[in-house]
Amino acid sequence: MERVLIIGSNGAGKSTFSFRLAEKTGLPLVHIDQLYWRGAWDVTPEAEFDRRVQAETQDLRWIIEGNNLRSLPRRLARADTVFWFEFPPPLCVLNIFRREWAYRGRVRPDMPDQCVSRWDMKFLRMVWDFNQKNHRKIAAMLPNEENIRVIRFTNYRQVEGYLRTL
Repeated sequence: MERVLIIGSNGAGKSTFSFRLAEKTGLPLVHIDQLYWRGAWDVTPEAEFDRRVQAETQDLRWIIEGNNLRSLPRRLARADTVFWFEFPPPLCVLNIFRREWAYRGRVRPDMPDQCVSRWDMKFLRMVWDFNQKNHRKIAAMLPNEENIRVIRFTNYRQVEGYLRTL
């Protein structure tokens, strides 16, 4: 396990898992949100974002945490392991509320400077609909090759069990 992707809905626990996995493995951690967003919730232009993703995936060892389906094929082409968080929407929305309460008025550690934690109904709807809208797309992108390991989590017992094995 040298080049790792962590994907799934917002609020599923990808960032928390990525911090713990990086600590246990020593792999450098990159959050896709730090490549996608510039300060104050300004979106990075597509060409610049693509260059950033390309540069990060050229390294020999990494963990890249986050969604961004447009860049997923490029990241998958270099990954050897994928952790897919397939959690139910109600749990993800609940986790969003918990996270936003914990970080209200502050920047989360997985976000760029000046991207103060926030949410709105559009974001919550996106989280609620994530699996319905994206599950098939993600499944179709995931390679069936034996040299790429795909680990699916559907609950936190599985996540904790995996981390204990490291």
